[in-house]
Amino acid sequence: SIPELGRRETGMETDLAAVSPWRAGYWSSWLSIPEEEPYRELEAQAGASSGADASAAGGDAPAVDWREGRDAAAPREGVPPAPSVDRPGLLQWRPRARHVFIGSFICLALVTIAFRMTAQQLVNASEITIERFALTRPMGDGAEASIDAKLVLPRIGFGAALRGTELVLNYRDQPCGRLTAREPILLGDGGEARFQLHGALSVTEFGVFKQLAGELLVAPNLTLGLRGGLTLGVPPLPLPVGAVLEREVAMKGASGLDVRIVHFSFRDGQPREFPGRPSPLPLVLEIHVEVNNPSSFDFSPLGQLQLGIASASGLRFAMVRTDSNVDLPPGVSNLSLSGELAVADEDLERFGPLLGDYIQGQEIPLQSIFLSSTEPLYHKALGGIPITAALPGLLTNNQPARIFERVKLDINAFEDAYSLARRRDLHDYCYIEGTNPLNVSLTFYKIEVDIFYDGEWIGDVHVPWLDTPINMSAYQQRYTPPVRFPVRLSASTTTVLSMFERLMLPNGLIYVDVAVNLTFSAGNQVYTMPHYDTGVEVSLHL
Repeated sequence: SIPELGRRETGMETDLAAVSPWRAGYWSSWLSIPEEEPYRELEAQAGASSGADASAAGGDAPAVDWREGRDAAAPREGVPPAPSVDRPGLLQWRPRARHVFIGSFICLALVTIAFRMTAQQLVNASEITIERFALTRPMGDGAEASIDAKLVLPRIGFGAALRGTELVLNYRDQPCGRLTAREPILLGDGGEARFQLHGALSVTEFGVFKQLAGELLVAPNLTLGLRGGLTLGVPPLPLPVGAVLEREVAMKGASGLDVRIVHFSFRDGQPREFPGRPSPLPLVLEIHVEVNNPSSFDFSPLGQLQLGIASASGLRFAMVRTDSNVDLPPGVSNLSLSGELAVADEDLERFGPLLGDYIQGQEIPLQSIFLSSTEPLYHKALGGIPITAALPGLLTNNQPARIFERVKLDINAFEDAYSLARRRDLHDYCYIEGTNPLNVSLTFYKIEVDIFYDGEWIGDVHVPWLDTPINMSAYQQRYTPPVRFPVRLSASTTTVLSMFERLMLPNGLIYVDVAVNLTFSAGNQVYTMPHYDTGVEVSLHL
């Protein structure tokens, strides 16, 4: 019957309400609980039944509005109590759920913002020092990069890591490359931590990158800008938070690489065959250098390098190349280079004094200029950058190399006495004994000698051009060519008589200084070189 149906359904609602209030509201909105119309029928039946009972009892009984419950009398048995119309429903629950969802989202957003601000403060307060920057496996416009760095963070109390790091490398506020890290960077819980960053470096602006490479090679220190977004993984949060890194990082430069020339020598090269022309004999240079790289950078490999050798004034006189691929890690490296002496024709006159200083044992400031590399990246980045070095002077037994060893005077005593009496210059002849200090063959064409005795100029030897050139082999010692050189003595009578007095003694010797200009060929070029020898022996040719 209808009353039983109402009792069963209201009982279900009571059971659901006992389990969970919101479930009761939800299910009651969907179950077929009687609404207004069924309860009007129940009300009519209950009213009729009440009227009959009242008549039987002989009096009027008050009408019972049991749906509203306004009468104090208990409802009659068999009539179910009216369910409340104002029960919780689905439309009443949804606004509260929406509020809970929005509140949870706001709380999560506030926590994320707080962590992001904390992460940004950590990044801003960090100190980064790059201890090693290695470029390996260069490929076109990029290379594999590996950075060893030290990071100092404030204590954060939990472990953190950087993921998805992509940094833009800046030099003097201009971007020059982009570095993408492939592995997360573990930062620990703060304090001092060392980490490695591995990834690919892509050079975006070669002009800026070349400026960076130039300063790196010559400066003791330089500053590299790091710009980029960081993704910081924080354990309390299910998702990582972002931060922005903008930092100028100080790095150690190479300070000119501190190049020390250990060995420098010439030798005769192999003749080249040119159809219809004589085969020139180039001079081969062999150089061994010790390179100290004190910087934070590691270039492995640089490739096979070609360099131009020039004086400090920019006079280029040689071109050399490394024998194999070159690695330039931090610390000391040894390189072997070989090439040819190649002086432009217009620079031959300037090169002669430079060669003379070298033979005299003087240190020659040089600069090595990067010309090319077999690795395209370094070919673009290093081309034209000079590296300074010092070429030690040529020494023999720790003494400057000599060319003039001894002069033998071939005099005519009667003619000299006649010239002295008339206060004229003496004109005699001499033989010159010389040494070739170089490991190359020399051919002499012209000789000019000024002679000094006790600091006073006393005469000269002047041969504008030798009819028969004088050939000397490499390292030839104490060679006296079969040539009588004309010598003029133009000293005072007192000085000449003092010299002859000593020379007339048994094994008589005097010592003079000579300033020489020699014109000779070495290889396929002709040079005019000044030279100065002291303590040259002079004796009589008997």
